[in-house]
Amino acid sequence: MIKLAGLAVVALGFALRINALLVIVVAGIVTGLAAGLSLQEIVTLIGKFFVDNRALTLPVILMVPVVGVLERHGLQERVAMLVRRLTAA
Repeated sequence: MIKLAGLAVVALGFALRINALLVIVVAGIVTGLAAGLSLQEIVTLIGKFFVDNRALTLPVILMVPVVGVLERHGLQERVAMLVRRLTAA
C-alpha cells in the first residue's frame, strides 16, 4: 500500500497546481523510495526510460513550437470561421 504513495503526490501536486513535470518526477522518486530503491537506482531508471522513449517525446517537443506559431498567426480564428461556415451550410 505504501508503494502507491506516488499517486497521492500526483493528486496533491495537481490539486495545488504545481508544475506537472515536477510533480511527476517527484512522484516517481517517492514511489521508487517506497519500493526500496536507492536514489541512484531511481535516477538511472528515469534516464534509461527517457533514452529508450526519446523517439516518442521528440515529435511532441517539436510540435509545441509549431502549434505556437500557428496560434500566433490566427489558427483559432480560422477554425472558428470554418466551423461557422459548416454550421451555416
